[in-house]
Order: sequence, then C-alpha cells, then structure tokens
Amino acid sequence: MRRIAHISDLHFGRTDTAVVEGLADELNRDPPDLIVASGDFTMRARRKEYAEARAFLDGLTAPWIAVPGNHDIAYFKLFTRFFHPFGRYRRFIARDTEPTFLDDEIAVVCLNTVRTWAPETDWSQGKITRAQIARTEERLAALPDHVFRIVVGHHPFMPPPWDAEARLVGRADEALDAFRRHGVGLTLAGHLHRHYARFAEAPETGTEPDTVAVDRGRAQAGGARLLAVQAGSATSTRLRGNEPNAYNRIVVEDGRATVTVRIWTGEAFEDARVDDSVPDATEERAGEPEPAGR
Repeated sequence: MRRIAHISDLHFGRTDTAVVEGLADELNRDPPDLIVASGDFTMRARRKEYAEARAFLDGLTAPWIAVPGNHDIAYFKLFTRFFHPFGRYRRFIARDTEPTFLDDEIAVVCLNTVRTWAPETDWSQGKITRAQIARTEERLAALPDHVFRIVVGHHPFMPPPWDAEARLVGRADEALDAFRRHGVGLTLAGHLHRHYARFAEAPETGTEPDTVAVDRGRAQAGGARLLAVQAGSATSTRLRGNEPNAYNRIVVEDGRATVTVRIWTGEAFEDARVDDSVPDATEERAGEPEPAGR
C-alpha cells in the first residue's frame, strides 16, 4: 500500500497563513509516502514567493515530487519569460521540470504543461507537445508491469462536470489516449482551483465519460479505466466556486486507487462529505464487459 498527498495551487504571495500552517501540520502529523505538487507554487514567480514555497517544502518530512504551473514563470518580465522561463523554479524548487518517481508499487510520471507564449491573449493555458507525449510513452513503457501508474501535470486533462466546454491542456485527447495505452490509472492536475474527478473512457466504448460530482468526497480508480483527478487550491486565498481550500489523499493498494478530498474547515483539514454511491473504476457496468486490467 502507498499513500499519496496531492496538493496544488499553493500560490505563495497570496496565501492564508493559517491554512499553510494547518496543511504543513497535517502532512507532518500523518505523513504520506509521497507528496505530489501539481504546480503554481507562486503568484507571480517572485523571489520572495519562491523562498516562501521552498521553506514550506523544506518543512515537510515526506518526500515530494512536483511540476511547475503557469504562475511559476515570469508574468511581466518578458525577456525572462521567453529565454529563462524556469530559472527560478529550478533554483528554488527542483532542477527537473518533468521528474519521475518509482518504487515497488507506484510510478509517478510528471509533465510540464506550461507555455511561455501562445498565439492568443491568454498565455495561462497549457499545452503538451507531441514530442512530450512520445517521451512520456517511452517513460511509461520502461516501467515494471506491476506498478500503479500516475501522470501529473498542472493543467486539466478532463473538463469539469459543470462545464463541458472548459479549456483543457492542449492535446489532452492525444495524451489521454497514450496514457490509456500504457495502463495509467490516474492523472493528477490543478489550475482551476476546483476539485472534481472524471473517468476518461476509451473512444471505442461510444459512451460519454462518467463523472464524479464535485460534492462527492471520494472516488476510486483501477482496472482499465483512467480517472482524471483535479485538486482545489491547497493554501491560496484565490478560491473559486465557493469551495474551501482542499487537497487530495490517495491510497493505492492492490491495483486500485482511492481518492479522498480533505477540505479546510477554518480550523483544520477534514474529509469532505462522501456520497454512498462511489463511482468505482473496476466495477462492471450494465451492458459492458468487465475491463481487463494490468
């Protein structure tokens, strides 16, 4: 069994100090086997913000792995943004913007989805290049067959249940197809500051993806179905949709992953409300054969 804490969108420079301290206390009081941070450590990629983010990470007792978010590159300093976009991230957070974690039970493969520019006014949107997809397939193919596979990016791979037209990371469909081919069980992302989870069905099923409603506090993944999981903002005051600060606790055991949302109550983090009808990626559904898992 492996336990993972998925945190995202900390946004140092615009955080709630009590939430930052509460999150650190919880993660250290009940440390997971791995902390996954899916980007946006800072608000405007300033040195002071990065120093605060680094101090937070240094105070954690569990190992961690991370990707940058769109807020982690310079917003106003265009020379830095175009020619040295990840300089401060590499100095303060990690040299590698696409790291991999592997042990006897899980593999976590990270993708840098941040763009330095785009032929549009909104440069915050992310994209995955075809070269990245090819490299990711090579990394996934090299993994041992028995490990549970997780891919991490900052930008969402699936839209929220309440907004089917929401912007996704560029080439999300191609990336999800590649992930499914290599038995990925979970994708983890942030960016939207909202929690949700959706099953990414293979196109040949001819069905719309199942959804886990935003008010459900738990979801499960396993078998041949890929669950795309989003995290809310762990510590930022930039909250959306009337959702509190939150992060995800994930337990991987026997080829299945259970995702539980932990929400900030004003004093501590606690489990979100759990709906009794928890969508399960390994259950057989009416009219469909049971999926063949790894």
